[in-house]
Amino acid sequence: MNQKHQKILTFLILFISIISFFSFGFYHLGKFETTDEHLWKYDRIPQYWQALKEKDWEKTYINDKPGVTVALISGFGLISEPNPKENQYLPIENHANPKLFEKYNYQQSEITNFNFRLPILIFATLSLLAFFYLSYKALNSYPLALLITILVSTNSILLGISQIINPDSFFWIFGSLSTLAYLALLKTQSRSFLIACGVLTGLALLSKYTAFILFAFFTLAMLGKIIFQEPSEALKFNWKILTHYILEIITIFIISLGVFAFFLPAVFVNPDYLFKGISQFLNIKIISLGIGLVLALALLITWKKDILGQINQAIAKKKNIILALSLSLLSFLIIISVLNVWINQKIAPVSELRDLAYLNEPKEFNFKPLLNRKNESIMDTAKLFLMEAYPFIFSISPLLILLVIFITIQAYRKKISPENYLIFFATSLFAILYFISTLLAHIVTNARYSIILYPFILIFGAVSLIELLNALKFKSNKNIIILSGIILIIGIIQLWQIKPFYFSYTNLLLPQKYTIHDSWGHGAYEAAQYLNSLPQAEKLIIWSNSDTVCRFFKGQCLRSRKIDLNLVEPDYFVISKRGALKEKNHFEFTPNSQFTKDSQYYFKNLDKNYVWQLLIDNRPGNFIKIVKFEK
Repeated sequence: MNQKHQKILTFLILFISIISFFSFGFYHLGKFETTDEHLWKYDRIPQYWQALKEKDWEKTYINDKPGVTVALISGFGLISEPNPKENQYLPIENHANPKLFEKYNYQQSEITNFNFRLPILIFATLSLLAFFYLSYKALNSYPLALLITILVSTNSILLGISQIINPDSFFWIFGSLSTLAYLALLKTQSRSFLIACGVLTGLALLSKYTAFILFAFFTLAMLGKIIFQEPSEALKFNWKILTHYILEIITIFIISLGVFAFFLPAVFVNPDYLFKGISQFLNIKIISLGIGLVLALALLITWKKDILGQINQAIAKKKNIILALSLSLLSFLIIISVLNVWINQKIAPVSELRDLAYLNEPKEFNFKPLLNRKNESIMDTAKLFLMEAYPFIFSISPLLILLVIFITIQAYRKKISPENYLIFFATSLFAILYFISTLLAHIVTNARYSIILYPFILIFGAVSLIELLNALKFKSNKNIIILSGIILIIGIIQLWQIKPFYFSYTNLLLPQKYTIHDSWGHGAYEAAQYLNSLPQAEKLIIWSNSDTVCRFFKGQCLRSRKIDLNLVEPDYFVISKRGALKEKNHFEFTPNSQFTKDSQYYFKNLDKNYVWQLLIDNRPGNFIKIVKFEK
């Protein structure tokens, strides 16, 4: 296969992967509802564009994420539906107490979802071209860029989030593209990548303030660039080179803030909207530490001019150990996590900890009675750290897990190509730092909260596959392209098997009795379709722990969880994993009810007492069930 044929095949496979991503994403696009999406499509997105129109700058601050990119892209849905809120409900008819109910325009719900999700899916699909281009510029290999793009386009979690009206739908795109742009900057020192990185980082910040953590990756990548050299080259390192790299990161920071302020003019009215995001990652302690390091560095340089080169040379001589130790941290976390679930979570009861956190309110980071954080030991902290990593580790493919372990072994054998040291070092440490940051921030992670790590681990995986081919003596552009085609076929088969619940993907290493997801609205459409198929569905009355079912249901939903059976008798209850878990959100019958079966009867018998159920990804812990009211 000559070079021309290789390029043709490369772009053919790339085209198929992009079309596949869009096709799978297009399927079922309007036929589900996730929690909080209604706040975006009915309130926040229209508010942003209305604020721009009226020049009411402060109202461009629409959410504490801040989620502006959602309004910018998903806002194209306003062209088809300028006022989505006015078509949300239908009137309650033929009932003496209409205030007890809400009735959604179930046909319009699907249309509205489609209108506001399609721009997100199109944007995510087009971003794959940017992934390919920036991967090529960062790694200087068309076949490797193709492999990265294939892994991204066939990833269930990334496809699933690209169907949802949520800031994370854009955070993963802009966050990962900004890191590729920075890697391209380190490789080429082209000013265009400096600007691109700044702009993309700004857009990532407009998606989520969490994007400030990208500067940790930039710093790790910078250190990798400095450290992973031959000792003779490392000796040439001096304060001018260090200053150059630091100024690049500062420039990226300034450009990103400019982009942030341009699309969120509310910061000019109230600068706190900017500082509240920065303060999550830059507090007095960190700033003081940074100043201290700069002063210490200045004193070192003053004392001995070539001290930086000597220090760097000494570190460069240990580069293999540094890389191996960095990779060992990630491998150890993965191995312990897998071992833990295989021995019934005897090391750390991560599933129970997550359930308790949700039961006690996630924001409280409360795990009582299982764990009291006031008397938290080192072992308790380790258990919580495993809990943080749990959803991510079991929602990436087993292949990626094996590749992490393979690369760690290769690092100890000193069999890794020098040009790949930086990628493995920065990515593995960034993943560890990310989970440390979520633990310190008291955030109970899930797949969505870890979304930025998926493209990182896929880039890691693609480079690892190249190392594997190299170890097997199969490394050639032709073989990389063939491997990309095989992975594309396997990925398409996997997406076909899990559709339409892409975001609920769980790998086979997690025993069936455990789950890393709860329904988050998935399955609500299917539950509504079952109810709609029943005789006289328009007259049915249901209670659901989430209104995601109600938005596709022909009948009427009870507004309150407190049900007066003297006024109304529901026909069915719709209960998901989240709804069953949180007791204070269970429905209640008023004390004067003539019926003897209280609400706890239904929840205690939920395992067997249902007329319909859907197990997402065939996992008993991720369910939605319909229970018939018993007179």
